[in-house]
Amino acid sequence: MADEEESKPAKKGGAKKLIIMVFAALVLVGSGVGGSLYFTGMLGGAGKADEEEAHEEKEVKKVPIYFAFPKAFTVNFETADGLRFLQVKMELMSFQQEAIDAVETHLPLIKNNIILMLSNQSYDHMITSEGKDDIRAAALKEIQGILKKYLVEAKIEEVYFTNFVMQ
Repeated sequence: MADEEESKPAKKGGAKKLIIMVFAALVLVGSGVGGSLYFTGMLGGAGKADEEEAHEEKEVKKVPIYFAFPKAFTVNFETADGLRFLQVKMELMSFQQEAIDAVETHLPLIKNNIILMLSNQSYDHMITSEGKDDIRAAALKEIQGILKKYLVEAKIEEVYFTNFVMQ
């Protein structure tokens, strides 16, 4: 009988350990499932943040494509001080190869319109930084207008001066 009394407490202690281990296993499994659902966005966790990060990554991964005009644009001006010259080397930037291809296709028209636009500028206005910005904006508008006229969906984003000489 003494043996029976000693074995009963041992069985109770073993049952307690078993219950604690089962409970701990359930907590771990529940935590894993809950965490997985939360981070995949099924419980409203990081789903929106992941979408925003993916959208930002798409914008960051845009690679600019540059196009340099083969020769500089050279125009002259008649001023009160005499004959003046302007020589401008321009490059274009787009994120779409289609826009660069369209510029190459319509290069004679674009060059013609830029030369005419530069020739109609005032020398006194062009020597200011404000005037240079106005010329860049006008050249961009002119190029975008030509591409739009010929139904090109892609667009040129920027016009850059890589050389600007006035005499």
